[in-house]
Amino acid sequence: MSSDFVMTTRLIWKRAWPLALGGVAAFVLFPYVVLKVKAYTEGAGGRINADIFEFGFLFGYYMLMSSIVFLGISVSMTTGFQKYFLRLPIPSRTIASGMMFTAVTLFFSMQLLTNGFYRLLYFDQNWLTDYWPLTGTLLFLVTLTLVGYAVFWLMQAPSLTRLCASVDFIGGMLLWFLYRFYPDGFGGIMVPWTRVTPVEGAAMLGVSLGAWYLGTGAFAQIRSGTAVPGPAWELMKQWWNRLAVGARSDRETDPSSQTAIATLKQVHWRNSCRSGVLIGFGLAGVAFCCNLAAFFIWSKPGANPRPVYILPVSFLTYLFLQFAVVVLLLKQAFSVAPQPKQQMKDYWATLPLTDRELAAALMQNILKAGMLVLLAMIPIGAGGSYLLYALIQGLGVISSDWQWFVKHELVAAGIGVVVITILSYWSIMLNGISLCWCPRRSVSLWVSVSLVVLLIISVSVSELLPVLRTPVVLLDACLILGGTVLAFWHAYRSALISGKTIWRVTLFSLLVCIAFWNFSRPDFFFMYCCLVFAVLPFATIPLMISWNRHR
Repeated sequence: MSSDFVMTTRLIWKRAWPLALGGVAAFVLFPYVVLKVKAYTEGAGGRINADIFEFGFLFGYYMLMSSIVFLGISVSMTTGFQKYFLRLPIPSRTIASGMMFTAVTLFFSMQLLTNGFYRLLYFDQNWLTDYWPLTGTLLFLVTLTLVGYAVFWLMQAPSLTRLCASVDFIGGMLLWFLYRFYPDGFGGIMVPWTRVTPVEGAAMLGVSLGAWYLGTGAFAQIRSGTAVPGPAWELMKQWWNRLAVGARSDRETDPSSQTAIATLKQVHWRNSCRSGVLIGFGLAGVAFCCNLAAFFIWSKPGANPRPVYILPVSFLTYLFLQFAVVVLLLKQAFSVAPQPKQQMKDYWATLPLTDRELAAALMQNILKAGMLVLLAMIPIGAGGSYLLYALIQGLGVISSDWQWFVKHELVAAGIGVVVITILSYWSIMLNGISLCWCPRRSVSLWVSVSLVVLLIISVSVSELLPVLRTPVVLLDACLILGGTVLAFWHAYRSALISGKTIWRVTLFSLLVCIAFWNFSRPDFFFMYCCLVFAVLPFATIPLMISWNRHR
């Protein structure tokens, strides 16, 4: 039995190490290349030092993004083998303990490697120690990983009590972690967590042991089949099904009375859209809390009305919006075909519908899911937190902020930023779905790599040879517009879209062009061409569905 468990553990490490080393290389080499290029363009030579890190780019890049990515790699590589482990003749606590130990060791190794490279390449001997000490933060993240495993297994049989307790406990852990860096409150200065006291170490050890005990017990219940959701959770789930699907109950849904398109949309919504929308709502709630905290941290009551919290709130909102894009993209990636090299699912290919009707039904569900997440993220996550902040501080905050925007003539710029953010959201999500639905993985990879290479070459040539800046940008714009026109022409010839769709896309493109008409620099023309990617999937997604269905 022990040899079988060792074999499966080695299998996890064999699958995890290439991805782990790739993550470490990305978080080390990407800022190194960027900062080397910046140092070259600025005429600075020699070793890169901390003076180049304006706005804390590299510091935040390492602290936030690497921790999230490494935690995701560690957990996903172990939970992916959970079903395989269930069939092994090994005690449940041994299996769960091994999965936890593997994830913690993998995360610990990636963090140590990245921290070591950062100390060697970017910072001096004491820089990270003075600002981001390794011991306390690493112990906290390890504890958070074990707590996350416990919550994950406990929520396999969800109940409202478990959900509320998990959210409160993880939120308390994060607040305690922030308090360690702001012992005088968020209005005070940041004090690095340089020393882990025995009480703090004992507390984290106790939480880790408690998480191990609860997590392994929950895993044993899942394996034995005794884990049952709470009755209140089941009632809430039924209520959500009525709200999301639009039917009072599954029993009252009569397939014979519905059209094939309505049945298709209902099945696709339940299988691929509903869970993504729920996760998006959860991310919107997290964004609401983070934005509200940012308003209070960066606001200065009594000072001149100047909303300095615009940048952090905008960054947080866009960050969680991109997380929602990734969730929706992953939920839709394998909804048409299980794998890119496999055939389309039978219940899509055998439906008595034309390719155009099938593509329109799937596209409507995708747009509905994306719109719900977008409405939850921006009006609630950003606007709702600002409204609550204004109600707490006084409604005069709104008028003072508006006067500041009018005084500095930033109203049009703010609207433009919001429009570009929304368009980039749709562009990334829809184009990502069309690439995932491509029947040949090599084609999607070739297109993605070509766009990245084109962008790198254009930026490099524009920076090194300013004389060629305008011709290169115009050439890129023509390539983008030409590819878009060809995609719509091919989709129209294949009867996958109608002439009405083409007219709507043309009208949208003209409106965007008029909006950026006052900008004479070619950069904005290139930006306008990039925004065309937001309408390109209306041609590429029907093409991908048709190619999957008839290949």
